[in-house]
Amino acid sequence: MFNGAHNFVANGPFIEQVNTHAPSGIDLLRKSSVPEATRDSSARDPPRCFPGTREEHIRNITGWAIGNWQDRQARLLWLYGPAGVGKSALAQTCAEKLEDKIGASFFFSRLDGKNDPDKFFTTLVCQLVTKNPHYYTLIDNKVRRDPNIVSTSITTQFKELIVLPLRELEARGHNFTDDVIVIDGLDECEGEDAQRSIIEVIATSIAQKTMPFLWAFFSRPEPHITTALHLDHIKDISWHLTLPVSRDADRDIEAYLRDGFRMIHARYTLPSTVAWPSDSDLQQLVEQSAGLFIYAATVIRFIADGGALGPEEQLWAVLALTRVTHTASNPFSRLDLFYLLIVQQIPEAILPNALSLLFTYIQLPYWQKQGKALISSAILGFSSITFYAAVNKLHSVLDIERSPNGMPLSLSFYHASFSDFLRDPTRSTLQFCVDTPYHYGRLFRACAQTLCRLSDVIRGMRFILNHVSEQADPQPDGSSFNKIVPWQDDRGSDYHDIYICRSSLSAFLVIIPVHDSRCRNIGAPFVHQLVHLPRGKCEGRASRNIYPLRT
Repeated sequence: MFNGAHNFVANGPFIEQVNTHAPSGIDLLRKSSVPEATRDSSARDPPRCFPGTREEHIRNITGWAIGNWQDRQARLLWLYGPAGVGKSALAQTCAEKLEDKIGASFFFSRLDGKNDPDKFFTTLVCQLVTKNPHYYTLIDNKVRRDPNIVSTSITTQFKELIVLPLRELEARGHNFTDDVIVIDGLDECEGEDAQRSIIEVIATSIAQKTMPFLWAFFSRPEPHITTALHLDHIKDISWHLTLPVSRDADRDIEAYLRDGFRMIHARYTLPSTVAWPSDSDLQQLVEQSAGLFIYAATVIRFIADGGALGPEEQLWAVLALTRVTHTASNPFSRLDLFYLLIVQQIPEAILPNALSLLFTYIQLPYWQKQGKALISSAILGFSSITFYAAVNKLHSVLDIERSPNGMPLSLSFYHASFSDFLRDPTRSTLQFCVDTPYHYGRLFRACAQTLCRLSDVIRGMRFILNHVSEQADPQPDGSSFNKIVPWQDDRGSDYHDIYICRSSLSAFLVIIPVHDSRCRNIGAPFVHQLVHLPRGKCEGRASRNIYPLRT
């Protein structure tokens, strides 16, 4: 009856025709995922536990994962601790040691823009389908038939992409094993409600035994996360481990520091006869670290950079930070003092530019992606010389990627604790705090002036503004503009100008809702008129809307 028929799929009693030219369901799923957030992504340069350190925690976590426990009721592990104690390094190390048992992973990062809860489960599923060909086929067909699944709520995604397909696999005898799913930095996922929802749907599924996975969460003990994981029905199926700021880590920190100084010796070709630093200096650095691995890691980068003074002078500057006593009420007191030392080395004339640049990357984390350094510099009006002058004293806290010819490609923070420090005036002082009306205003004006400078490009991009007017909810990461703004317009305008316009517009959408009332009164009507221009009435109006901002 069906001889010679092709491009059809049997779905129960129904026959569906398949469009072979349409993207596959897996392709659609991947477009709604964040592959950069996975444990083995080339886009990440993750921290790892230094060999021989954190051994007890690694044994406990890997032992739980491979089933060394007789009681497997605890299928959700939560390791919690404050910033800087090495949670992400521990999560990465455990994931690598459990390579054959890992089903999927997601490493949230607020500063890198990898914190979208709507792409959390889709990213996990993209990894899980590679572990089971039957699951791959189910998901491929399901998403192809209903592409809207990838844009549904967290709860619906979990049900449609994980729970129901797994139930069907079980009925067919193609079950998953007890694979482990590692989630790092849940507290950096955007929105507390989303964080609670993720915990609730996973814990409920574990309690109802609708999936076979083990889940390992690593996060700060934020109140809403702690409350959610201590609810009776969740606490009974979870195991909680703490990674506190503790002097028990002193031995591990000393081993890390010794290895770091061996690297500095090699970098500066110091002869082996030079006994530097002394044992007493090394022990003082351990004391100043006060249980925080991030302190030790930043010290090594700070001294290795050397600056104009060289590594020995940099070490002396760190050793001079002994006047603050570590207390339980403020475990970051010494780290804050060290961060102050770093920003105090920025020359006074350069400080405003440096702080504005830091603020921009904190406020617009998606600008940390490759290639955005040039765009952000153009919008802020920085030449490459100004950019490098602004970051010259910050290499111990910033990771800067350069092109082969030395141009800055990307800028990112080594650790979220530095951005936390910069946004809290009680920690960074009013002199160095970036969460101020001045820095909001400067970024706002820079975006406005960029749009004014490129008003001819905007006026000529009639089709772009027409399409922008149809975007009901422009995305803060600029993705809505990425879809509609090409590299060149129909007249061949320079793609760099168009890209800068796009970045400025997307920055406006982020900066205005949180800006002070004076700029909001100016900016909101401007962006409303610019983004919501009616079809066919762009030319001639764009420049008039922008022009008043030139004054």
